[in-house]
Amino acid sequence: MNKKMDYIPEKDSALALWSANFTAGVAANAATWSIPESEVIALKTAEAAFIELEKQAYGPTRNSVIVSEKNAARKTLEGEIRRLTGFRLKNPIITNADRIELGLHVRNTKPSNIPAPKSHPEFSIDLLDFRRLKIRYKNMDSESRAKPYGVNGAVIAYDVLDVPPVRPTALSRTLLATRTPHTLEFVEEERGKTVYVAVCWQNEKGEKGPWSRIERAIVP
Repeated sequence: MNKKMDYIPEKDSALALWSANFTAGVAANAATWSIPESEVIALKTAEAAFIELEKQAYGPTRNSVIVSEKNAARKTLEGEIRRLTGFRLKNPIITNADRIELGLHVRNTKPSNIPAPKSHPEFSIDLLDFRRLKIRYKNMDSESRAKPYGVNGAVIAYDVLDVPPVRPTALSRTLLATRTPHTLEFVEEERGKTVYVAVCWQNEKGEKGPWSRIERAIVP
C-alpha cells in the first residue's frame, strides 16, 4: 500500500498517538455504530500491547527481543484497525465528520485549504477521583467549547516529574483528545506526585499550533 495514502502512520510514535484516539472513538461509539463488544476488546488489547512495547522498544531497556515483539504487536494492531475500517466503519450511520475524528481519510468533494492552527487552547485541570484528573479545554479568549476551523483535536502532553519542564516538548506522554473534557489516568505509584500538562491544537492534516502554558497539578 502507498504509505502516503495510508491513514495508519508509518512511525511507531505517531501510530501510538493515532491509535489511542482511534480506539477511544470506536469504544465511545461502539453501541451506536453496532460494533460488537468483542471487537472493541480485541482492539483495546492490541493497542495496549503495542503502546507498552513501543515505549520499551525506544527506551533504555531496548533489545532485539523487545523490538521483535513490538513489530509483532504493531502488525496485530494494524490488523484489528483494518478489519474495523474495512467492514464495521463502512456503516452508513457513520459520517465523514466521525471518520475524520477517528483519524481516517475521507474523499474530498471540494477543494479545501486547512491552515495550521494559529491559536492555542486554554485549559483547566480538575480532580476527578483516585488517580484521575479531568482536562477541560477550549479555544483561547472564547466562551464556546467549539474547536477552531480545521482542527480535529487537542494534543495533550503531560508527564509526572520531580523538576518543572522548560518547554512542552519535554513532556513525554502525549495523546490526541477529540472531545472535552478528557480524563487522564495514572498508576498508584504516581499518587501525590506532580504532573505537568500543556495543550495545543492539531488540524486534520496533523499540523500542530502553538502550545499553551504549562500547568501543574497533584495526582490524587
